[in-house]
Amino acid sequence: MTKGPANPFGHPLSKDAKSLVNDVRLKLSQPIHPKFDTDFNVYRFVLASERHHKKEKDIVDAAAKALNNHLRFRKALGLDTEDVVSFDENPIFTKRLMPKGELLDVTDSSNRLLWYIDYASITVESIAHTIPSSFTCKCQFWQFEQMLRKVMAHEEKTGKFSSLRHIIDLSGYDLNPFTMLFLSSGTMAYYTQLFHFEHYPELVSPCETVNIPSWVHMPYRLIKGMMPAGFTDRFKLYDKKFLEILQEEINIKHIPTTLGGENQDIRCVPALKVPEEKYWQPSENEIIDLLENFHVPARRSRHFTVDAKEGETLSWYYRTDGDLYFGVFFQPHHEAKPEDKELDHENFELVYPFIKVAAKLVHERDSIKCNKEGRYFFLFCNKHAWLSKKTADVMLTVTNSDGERRRVFADGTHAKCDLVV
Repeated sequence: MTKGPANPFGHPLSKDAKSLVNDVRLKLSQPIHPKFDTDFNVYRFVLASERHHKKEKDIVDAAAKALNNHLRFRKALGLDTEDVVSFDENPIFTKRLMPKGELLDVTDSSNRLLWYIDYASITVESIAHTIPSSFTCKCQFWQFEQMLRKVMAHEEKTGKFSSLRHIIDLSGYDLNPFTMLFLSSGTMAYYTQLFHFEHYPELVSPCETVNIPSWVHMPYRLIKGMMPAGFTDRFKLYDKKFLEILQEEINIKHIPTTLGGENQDIRCVPALKVPEEKYWQPSENEIIDLLENFHVPARRSRHFTVDAKEGETLSWYYRTDGDLYFGVFFQPHHEAKPEDKELDHENFELVYPFIKVAAKLVHERDSIKCNKEGRYFFLFCNKHAWLSKKTADVMLTVTNSDGERRRVFADGTHAKCDLVV
């Protein structure tokens, strides 16, 4: 096949690119919302697939599979609604857990919008000890969705493929034991994989870290070994000799003065470190004392099954001793079949995002309202672990329209419950 340009940013989609986009569309099994349905959005998944495959069929198949998965997440998270949380409303910014940099309306020479952030103030432990990891992921999805909408508006205006060129200033950022654990454990690699490669491929491209201290090279090597193809092309490190490199594609007037440029108006709102006395602590002792304990063996999964009616609310509270994938899936009653021990969740509708969480420092607590009657599956998956089993302590309840509440156990039995989960 004839592949598109190696660096397509700043150009309309070529005839070959559009052909691949059309082929991917034919393989979509999930509905694609008009707000998201652009050739550029589909092509982002094609371009990511081309980094792993050479044959046209393999590229199309892999891109369609990845896009189908993203469309399932979009529906579960309501990402195509008008009221997706904005940057100014996003808790990771309002709580000052992460630094916030403005998405600029100016571009580099390849039509990529500019985004500058100062990372000196970020403290990973503040995020990990303050909000549940599932909520952290939701906040990140909202952030990336706003970034995508900004890029989509620019693509509609220019008719050319675009992305965000992300420039991170690492001046003053110190390594501590918690950050090193965050990097070496694979958590950072997971979040990078989840957002930059699986759900928003080629949206942030490139991501350039400048003013790097010498210690960064060691964790970078750790992360690089866990990342898919194309990581080093998109995530670049520069020491203090970076300004000339940036100026090759960015006007000096669009570079902040903090990086040696001429723009005094580009600012970053820094994060604030959360003091230890404000770290999350469990307060629902009555619930914690009644949690149901169960193990999830390595390379296996376990699930709760709940038959629920439209309008009922499903609520859960759980803690874990390590990282597990968790998500909620739906199946209409008329499609129900005898359950296997291992849930084939790929064939079910995703109603709560299936992501990796670690509910040890901050316990998980959330709920969904059933918009249709059927069978709901609460899946805890440990298939990513080769050797270590994980333990989860869970309480799952169903509340009907009259406020009556029942608890559901792992074996499928029910019991009246007065506790509000």
